Amino acid sequence: MRRLHQVFETTCDRTPTAVAVECEQGRFTYDELDRRANQLAHHLVDNQIGAGARVGILLPRSIHTYVALLGIGKAGAAFVPIDPASPSDRISYIAADADVDLLLTSSDFSGAATELSCPILQIDTSTDLLVTAPSTRVVLDDANQRDPDPAAYVIYTSGSSGRPKGVEVTQASIRNFLDVVPAIYDVRPTDRVYQGMTISFDFSIEEIWPTWSVGATLVAGPTDSRRLGAELADFLEHTGVTVFYCVPTLLATIPRELPLVRTLLVGGEACPAQLVDRWSRPGRRILNTYGPTEATVTATWGQLLPRRPVTIGRPLPTYSVVLLDEARRPVPDGEVGEICIGGPGVARGYVGRPELTADRFIEHAMAPAGNRLYRTGDLGRITDDGEIEYLGRADAEVKIRGYRVDLGEIENVLLEDTEVAQAVAALTALSDEDGAPSELAVYVVASADAPNQEHDLADRLHLVLRQRLPGYMVPSFLDIVAGLPTMPSGKVDRASLPTPSGRRLVTAGGPFAAA
Repeated sequence: MRRLHQVFETTCDRTPTAVAVECEQGRFTYDELDRRANQLAHHLVDNQIGAGARVGILLPRSIHTYVALLGIGKAGAAFVPIDPASPSDRISYIAADADVDLLLTSSDFSGAATELSCPILQIDTSTDLLVTAPSTRVVLDDANQRDPDPAAYVIYTSGSSGRPKGVEVTQASIRNFLDVVPAIYDVRPTDRVYQGMTISFDFSIEEIWPTWSVGATLVAGPTDSRRLGAELADFLEHTGVTVFYCVPTLLATIPRELPLVRTLLVGGEACPAQLVDRWSRPGRRILNTYGPTEATVTATWGQLLPRRPVTIGRPLPTYSVVLLDEARRPVPDGEVGEICIGGPGVARGYVGRPELTADRFIEHAMAPAGNRLYRTGDLGRITDDGEIEYLGRADAEVKIRGYRVDLGEIENVLLEDTEVAQAVAALTALSDEDGAPSELAVYVVASADAPNQEHDLADRLHLVLRQRLPGYMVPSFLDIVAGLPTMPSGKVDRASLPTPSGRRLVTAGGPFAAA
């Protein structure tokens, strides 16, 4: 079967001199990027990195990132992207849990990678080594072709156990996605597409691969203060971006109109209606995309129009959506149920988590033939127009600035401290205004025998959170409270948690950490 990297190769053969990537290191044509990726692929194969292998990518956004994404696939392996903003503990965990055979990184992360047991290749300091490899495409042998549907990548998402979980997506799933979306998104060869999300989130796949599938130019976004607000507007205008993918929270920071942008694609979190009204203009399409990593990037889409209800639209071609009740029975249109996704986009499952895979990826009579349904944990209902209205989470998972966060992961890190009796994390809006940005807050009940020094406990917990979690998951507020509000069932009543009153914490990653 055809593989992900061959989407790029097909375009390269058609338009070799078109610009594939613009980044701080310069402008690179499809042919130039192809040759660099081929050299990396030959080096990997020569070092027994091929079929069935997993290669970690720990790189700041640069030309090396795009070379790595392509080169790993060309070698027949699967890539495992790791957020550069992650603390060393999380990097070590992902590399071990995914059982990566090699980590591609740069000298910027030499300290974070020293404790890993896998081999390491610093791609920025290995130029002399790689440049001697052939620039022709690798011809995979029979062993590399034996698996009819190998893994394309493994992406880690937040997990309730206190550790992230790896989602394995196969070549068939991602190729199906790329067969469907370019025409719907209307990405054109003349487009200049912004790429601002870290590759450790599959939002980046939506930015990168449809662009390459049609021969458009990828514009790598900045990783400094220019990644939001007026400075981002300057960057987008200066670089002539015409297609802009972003989370609604980021879009809300941009203070002025961007006349060159003809297509806006928002996703990752609920989009406020007033944002649609503000950014709508003649000749511009605003699309709302929805889909968890477990369903391969995007499962539903809809066009957003001013003064119209915001929905997540309808399933993409080949995808299906069923709303189920707690007994896993379909609910009538108009009633609330759990959004369950079917079709070839459903991922293989969680790496090393067979019980969790069985719970979330289910056999069901409503699943397409030969496929399972993925239970998203999101609630929705079918509107009178036949579209899906998103109604939030059924569990303790939230979206913060487009990042998917399981509140249980934060809580379990806190509960490891012997002086913490209870801990709850919540997403809270600091203003009653519609569309006001939300912040993560944690509430901690100290154990009965803990010393009465709240300041010391708060400082220690903040330090642990920063050591264990990526910046976007570090709460903005930490309150030590006497007790937590509960419901009659005894569960914590998150809706009744007070407005945070404790100290504001400084996160490691900032509001829109992306690399």
